[in-house]
Parts: sequence; C-alpha cells; structure tokens
Amino acid sequence: MHFSFGRVVDRLAARFARVLLCVPLADRPPDESHDYRLEAQNVELCAQPFYETSLGGLPHVVAITRAYAQACRSADAVFIRGMVPYVGHLYALAWRYRRRPCHWIVGNPVALLRTHRRAGFLKDTGSYVYAWQDRLLTRWGRWAAGGSFVCNGRELGAVFPSPRTHVTVSSTVVDDEFYTRADTCQHDPVQILFIGFPRPEKGLQYLIRALPLLRTPRRCVLTIVGAAEQFHRYREELERLAQELRRTEDVQWVGYVPYGPAMFRYLREADLLVLPTLSEGTPRVLVEARANSLPIVATNVGGIPTSVTDGHDGLLVPPKDPAALAAAIDRIVGDGELRRTLIHNGLATARRLTVDHFVDFVVRVLEE
Repeated sequence: MHFSFGRVVDRLAARFARVLLCVPLADRPPDESHDYRLEAQNVELCAQPFYETSLGGLPHVVAITRAYAQACRSADAVFIRGMVPYVGHLYALAWRYRRRPCHWIVGNPVALLRTHRRAGFLKDTGSYVYAWQDRLLTRWGRWAAGGSFVCNGRELGAVFPSPRTHVTVSSTVVDDEFYTRADTCQHDPVQILFIGFPRPEKGLQYLIRALPLLRTPRRCVLTIVGAAEQFHRYREELERLAQELRRTEDVQWVGYVPYGPAMFRYLREADLLVLPTLSEGTPRVLVEARANSLPIVATNVGGIPTSVTDGHDGLLVPPKDPAALAAAIDRIVGDGELRRTLIHNGLATARRLTVDHFVDFVVRVLEE
C-alpha cells in the first residue's frame, strides 16, 4: 500500500490486538507509488473491489457497503482515512453498530478543485458537486455517530468544526531517519529541491518563473522529484516555460523516487526545499525536509501554517507569486545566520512531528 498510510497502519497494529484493513484490493504487483509492504502480523484484510479514486468506487456500491458493514461489525473502533466512496453509508453503519468513528481528514478537495481547471467544465463541475456532498455527509455522519475528526491543519479544522475536532500535523518520519547538519548552500550550484507529484495544483510554474528573478550571483538549479506520467501535458507546459525563460539547463527532472535511501540522498544533497503549492493539507515532505536539515520555503495555504512557522522553521510566501518565491530563496541563500536558524528550529519541529507522535495522538482520540 502507499507508504504514507502503511506506516500508520503498522504502528496502529502495535497498539491494538487486531487491525482490520478495509481497503480496495488490486490483484496485481504494486506500482511504484504503492510499494510499501506491511510488517505487522496482526493485520487482516476486508477487501473492497479495486478503485483508484472515490469517484472510481461509485459503481461498486453494494460490494463497498458490504465491506463497510463487515468492518463496523467486527471492529471495536473505526478509523477512516481521507475521502472514501459512499461515506454516508459508512457513517450510517457506524451509527447502527454503535461505533464512534475517528475520521482523519487529510486534504481539502473543494479548495483543490478551485485552484485550476482540471478536466473540462462538465467533469470539473461533477467533481466539485461530489466533493461538496462528501463534505456535508461527513459532517452529518460525525454528528449522528458521535465520532471525532482529526484534521491536517487549522484550515481543515475550521471546515469541519465540532466539539470533537482535533487539529494535528501528520507525518511518516521515524526517529532513526533524521540527518543533522549545521548548514547548507556551501557549494555551487545551489541545489533547490521540489518533491511531489508535478501536477497543476503544485504551482511549479510559479517556481520556474522565480528562477530568472533571483538576485543571488550564484547559479541555482531546480531538481524536480516526482512521477509526472499522469500529468505529461503539464510537464510539457513547464518544459516550454523553462525554455522561454532560458532556464532549461537549470531545471532537472528526476521522476518517481521511492521513500527511503534513494529519497534521502536527494534531501541530503540539496540546499533548500521549495513547495509552491496552491492547495494542501499538511504536506509530509515539509516534515521530511526539516528532518534532513533542509531550510524550506512554502506557500501560506491550507494547513501549511499549522506545520511551519514563518521565520522560525521555514519561510512562508503567498501563492502564485514568483517574486515572493525568489525573494525567499535569495534570503536563505544569502543570509547564513537565518539559514542556520531555520535548519536548527526545523529539526526541533520535525522531532515533534514523527509518525509515532501522530499515531499516539490518533490513539488518544480513538480511546476518548
């Protein structure tokens, strides 16, 4: 399964007698982005038909509802991650079997769909309507079943207000993955790193536009790590933009890199990480970067201000603002005292945001 959830499942399994995993099952080898193998031996599978998105699960209403019913009957506690198909059915079953779900809200699809056109007017409108009904049913379901929300960031906490709404920052980092160094930006060229799926809501066009606006006399190279196969048109647009700005040689595409030693190499060889995103929950990569002693620049959107304190453990800038991105990068490259402060404080913040701290938080909510 995906690494970001697999580690959470393994750690939940260490805290409970049994974990019943109610997820879609693909009868095939995992693709690169779902390459985490669960380690816990007390995990049992309650398989749903395979689907890749919540919309993709809509044709399987009977089988999915049957799996939800089995999970709610068999479990003492119900933990829901993110958006799921037929969330109203799931909450109704939780109410029927007197389970109080803990729902982990990881992102804001309504805000995400507002950032840009994705697939044409009709499909975008349908997706927007679906996201709104999911939000409303989730709110209703929590009230009816008496459950709790665990929200990635204060923005989502405000979207899902309730007496049992808890705000947090999720992570997959563990203690032995930290890498300590006092400083970066000691060699030329300066290595700027982006990690994430290169898709329009990540705002990479604004980061590329920032490159010619940099005032530092040192050459800066942007390395983009992330699978772009599903968004090849967007990558082509970015490559044309880099060519127009005469920065083709300064933008390097790596492709998908799995979390682990391969990813750590990029994090530990870079000088700073920049996330110019337009919509986010609390991105894991911002914790991973700080855990590897990287100063960070990110946009002041979504749950990012819950994870990053501007000027303390990172720099925050407005979205869609190449000039602000360039100014923040220049500050980090040119101001050694600021850079070392961000690195030091970033490490301290990341140590409070490990996956074990997150699971401890979830378990406390489940045990309320």
